[in-house]
Amino acid sequence: MRIFVVNAYPERKEKYLSDKRYELFPAVWWENVSEEEVDKYHFRHNAKLEYRKKVVACSLSHKKILSKIIQENLENTIIIEDDALIDFERLDELENLNEFIYIGGDVTSPLLKNMKSFKENDKQELQNLFMKGINQIDPEIFKIGQTCGYFVPNFKVAQDILSNIPHGKKERGIDTEYIYLQKKKIINKFLFPAISVLHLEDAKNGFTYSNSWSHKLYDDQKFY
Repeated sequence: MRIFVVNAYPERKEKYLSDKRYELFPAVWWENVSEEEVDKYHFRHNAKLEYRKKVVACSLSHKKILSKIIQENLENTIIIEDDALIDFERLDELENLNEFIYIGGDVTSPLLKNMKSFKENDKQELQNLFMKGINQIDPEIFKIGQTCGYFVPNFKVAQDILSNIPHGKKERGIDTEYIYLQKKKIINKFLFPAISVLHLEDAKNGFTYSNSWSHKLYDDQKFY
């Protein structure tokens, strides 16, 4: 099992260095993203340029790892971000799986407008219905956001993911592109409880979590 950490921030390296099972993968640094690259992506009209560049850098970094899987014909690869940690004792739950599997993330509502009410009223009830092990994503009821952890079994799955990005004329953030793949049933499974959980000290300081209600961080997302 190869475990790549998309490492964007130097100060986040330290927690991985004592365990050689983690392989640091240098992320695209957001300041190196050109405005021409940003123009290829779709954003809300009021999104600031720094935020846009960080989203693009994140997407480019994930696509670079998927390309690495394809070029090197890698098998049984885990990709996490540098605000997440792995529960190594449960890696055997991924054995003999042959499709993309979320191993961490955030369960939320299919529609952005319902996100707040979903988190406050529906999420806990839905989590109680999940079974331990592999579960099916039902995009009519919920979606899994974020790319803090997922499993790619082989180069063919990586090719299938990359060949379906972007879903429209302009690309979106990698987590949003993956959500569209959930709707198309190209991505449709997740492992519960999560084995890629957030390292809260780092996650709270990441660009994903702002003061917006839609990105409030409640816990380490072990239960998505």
